[in-house]
Amino acid sequence: MALLDMKGLTKNYQLGKVIVRALRGLDLQIDKGEIVAVMGPSGSGKSTLMHILGALDVPTEGKAFINGKDLQQLKEAELVVLRGQTVGFVFQTFSLIPTLSAQRNVELPMIFQGVGKKERAKKASALLAGVGLADRTHHKPNELSGGERQRVAIARALANDPEIILADEPTGNLDSESGEAVLSLLKGLAKKDGKTVILVTHDPEAAEIADRIIRLRDGCIDTRKPKGSLNREGESYA
Repeated sequence: MALLDMKGLTKNYQLGKVIVRALRGLDLQIDKGEIVAVMGPSGSGKSTLMHILGALDVPTEGKAFINGKDLQQLKEAELVVLRGQTVGFVFQTFSLIPTLSAQRNVELPMIFQGVGKKERAKKASALLAGVGLADRTHHKPNELSGGERQRVAIARALANDPEIILADEPTGNLDSESGEAVLSLLKGLAKKDGKTVILVTHDPEAAEIADRIIRLRDGCIDTRKPKGSLNREGESYA
């Protein structure tokens, strides 16, 4: 059974008198430990798909299963628990709380899950050491470089040991060296730790770490081969 299983996924939004069809009958399965890059132009449905994959939203029609759980059958409180325990989010803008240290930022998801103070502190320190920031635990975000802030964000995403990491343009605000370090870290989470990594990106170089590239167009998976693309072993276009 796929970790993420989307069948006939449709999502409509009502904007005044207009219905916007963000997703149109999309089928997608993603396995445990897989790295999948989601690409496509603005308005193609990437953000909507990410929201459903992260249990932030439910489809209008079709089925969305995360770890065998049907999102449409879950109450809001159950969706909150599912997100907190199963999904870790990494954003382009880092989304760190500026008044808190790196360690306190990493501890936050554990607070919401009821983890005790000593255990939180111990685990946050270990996670920051794991992303190469053992000596930066007490620094606030404005005292860190962009690459360091994104590594704090990744450590925070791992706080509750989620099975799925959703990374939305994680290298968008980084220089090339920092971006490569972050991509290497995300790749390691899948290949060494068995995490499922879903990378939403406009950057073809970032997408190169993926096992598969999913290209969206007008709310559907685009099966056309991109112009000028090369057939590379290990890369597929769903």
